[in-house]
Formats: sequence, structure tokens, C-alpha cells
Amino acid sequence: MPKRLGLLELENRPIMFPGALSNPGTFDFPVHRMTVRGASVQNIVSGDMTVVDTYIAAAQSLEQQGATAIIANCGFAALLQAKVSEAVSIPVALSSLQLVPFVAKLTPSGRKVGILTYDASKMTERHFQAAGWNSQEMATAVAGIEGSETWRELAKPVPEIDPGMLIEDVVAAADALLQRNRDVAYLVFECAAFPIAADTVRQRTGLPVADYVSLAKMVVEMSVDKAVPHL
Repeated sequence: MPKRLGLLELENRPIMFPGALSNPGTFDFPVHRMTVRGASVQNIVSGDMTVVDTYIAAAQSLEQQGATAIIANCGFAALLQAKVSEAVSIPVALSSLQLVPFVAKLTPSGRKVGILTYDASKMTERHFQAAGWNSQEMATAVAGIEGSETWRELAKPVPEIDPGMLIEDVVAAADALLQRNRDVAYLVFECAAFPIAADTVRQRTGLPVADYVSLAKMVVEMSVDKAVPHL
């Protein structure tokens, strides 16, 4: 069986545009999507830990069904990382915030990593620490799309997202971030809905962007092909 990504999804219907995390055409490896019952934008963003057992059960099921690596589709799920990763024997990276330490090492001295998120008002040091870093050691700046039409739609059980609107809202957040922080050298997208805007943001800002698609490719590449005998 070839390497396969397990994707833990919220109950909110994911976006499926070309280049989106949940679109099977985005990757050149199989993706097994699984909805985590009871997990929604509202409770994951608010830090509700009551869903951790459901995430663990879903991750264990994905592993049993042949996934060789697991991610989630909300960066705020960083708070669940430790518990879920302990429950399976394959690589787990629930949040794209886990990319920040890697990106920070690419960033020139005196420059920052910019983080674009679904809701900056809800992102805390707890999320950073759960993703393996803290803002005292890594220079970061955060901006979100809160208050935008995309922000409102993504919170709905069945979002009606216009891709142009989503890209426009992410670009606006990037512009606002860079106006306040001229020293940002790299960008990391927390939200799993944002990858469809990555190329536009790269062209608009001239900055490299890492996102959930970057994370998915990395953890699958790291994983073990179970069809290949161990030495």
C-alpha cells in the first residue's frame, strides 16, 4: 500500500476548489478524509478540549485503514496535537502552526514570520506552545480575516464560499499584516481554507508562503511506505 494521508476534517463542509486541502486533485498521493463528529469551527477555534477523544478515535481509525501520516483541517487543533500523536504510531501534524519553527530558521536575523489566521482574536500563546514554539523565542506577527464575509461563511455548517471573495479577504489580511510589520519575511497560513490564496499572496507580497498543503506534503514524504519491507 503506498503512502497515504489521513485528513481529519471538521463537520463544517470543507471547500473543494482546485488547490484546496480537501480536493483530491491537490496531491499526487491518496488522501483518506474522515469527518470528526462533534468538531466544528466554533468549538475548535474556542479551544474546546472535549472533542479530543473523538479526534483520537478518528486518528486510530485512519491508521488502521492504512494512513501513513495524519493532519487536521484547522490550525487551532494544535491544542489536540500531543494527545492525538501519542495515540497512534504514524506521523501526526494537526496544525500548520507546526511549520513556524522550520520557517523561522529560514528567516533572516531581525525579520519576522507572519501568521495569517482565521481569527487572530482567538489565537493565543497556548496554540503556539502546543505547536512546539513560543512567541518569546520566535519573532512573529499575526493577522486574521475576522469580520470578513469569508470568516462568517466558514463558521456555517455548509459555507457558501466564493473563491474570489476568499482570496480577496486573505490578501487584505496579508496587506494589513505587512503594513503593520514591514519586517515580515515569510508567511504561514494557519487556516486550511487559505491554500487556494497562496499563489496570489506570493505574487502580491513577494514573500514565500507555507500552508496546510505544504504541511501535508512534508508529513507524507516523511512517512513510511508500508508496502516496502523494512531493512
